[in-house]
Amino acid sequence: MALGILSLFAIGSTIISIVGILALYLLKEKRKGILYFLTIWGVILAGIKATSLPSNYISSQIIAWGIGALSIIGVLLYMTAKSEKQLTVSYALVTISVVANLINLFFM
Repeated sequence: MALGILSLFAIGSTIISIVGILALYLLKEKRKGILYFLTIWGVILAGIKATSLPSNYISSQIIAWGIGALSIIGVLLYMTAKSEKQLTVSYALVTISVVANLINLFFM
């Protein structure tokens, strides 16, 4: 029973991440909302990973929170962006954060 719920969580979080990332790059008019959603999603995934570890795995917890912090850095860069290149970098940081969180959550 518990493994079934865990597999549903894995499939659901992967689908949400893939759809969110595709929407971020394919949709032109609602990028701001999608970017904020993916930022929150990246921090949630980082929190799940960090809190699922034992309390003596401090270095792994710091890595998990650091990956989540990439999303926050991406949004801060988005808010202060003055050129299209900075916007692209902010989208890339949020994307890297979500993908790295998924990889970290499922394979490490």
